[in-house]
Amino acid sequence: MTGRLEVHRHLFVVAAAVVAFAFSSIPASGHSEGEGDSRDEFRLLDCDRLPDDAVTTLPAPIDRWARLECVPVGQKLVAAEGWHWRYPGSWTVRPEAPAWAPDASVRLPGAKYFTGITVTELTDGARAATHRRLAEESSLYRSYVETPPERMFRLVAHNNLGHEFEMFVPIEASGRHWGVLCVPGCRPEYGFMMEPAR
Repeated sequence: MTGRLEVHRHLFVVAAAVVAFAFSSIPASGHSEGEGDSRDEFRLLDCDRLPDDAVTTLPAPIDRWARLECVPVGQKLVAAEGWHWRYPGSWTVRPEAPAWAPDASVRLPGAKYFTGITVTELTDGARAATHRRLAEESSLYRSYVETPPERMFRLVAHNNLGHEFEMFVPIEASGRHWGVLCVPGCRPEYGFMMEPAR
């Protein structure tokens, strides 16, 4: 009889532990301090009334090659008027750099928009180091840009989730422009050509 009671007591303890674990793994329905309404996670962006902290203009010189485009799911950088962005060997898929590009932002719900964009020109040492980085991480870049470019710009974009990505614009001596997005990795599929419209 004592053995049977001990077994029942053991089963009760195990069952209680399972129930406690199950309840502890259910997300709390309330909001923690500073957390917004959960409906905000699924709200679309009103492109006619952007949030106060949204970027509305681009710094030079990226404003020559890119422009901001707004869609209900967020903002993105696309080719400026008078320019074409294209993947080598393709005219059908339009490259773009959306505010939701960072790996940390991709799976999170809600509209994403830019809250800050800065652009700097890289000096000789930084340009050479970045050329090596891009060549290591992107087979596309390595195939097309064999020597360090004559000039290179680094764009850093922040979004409303606090995530960022880099976009490099190497300019070869021939004048050919490239765009390479790093989110944070500079993967081959994120490299494209930036050409003036003919």
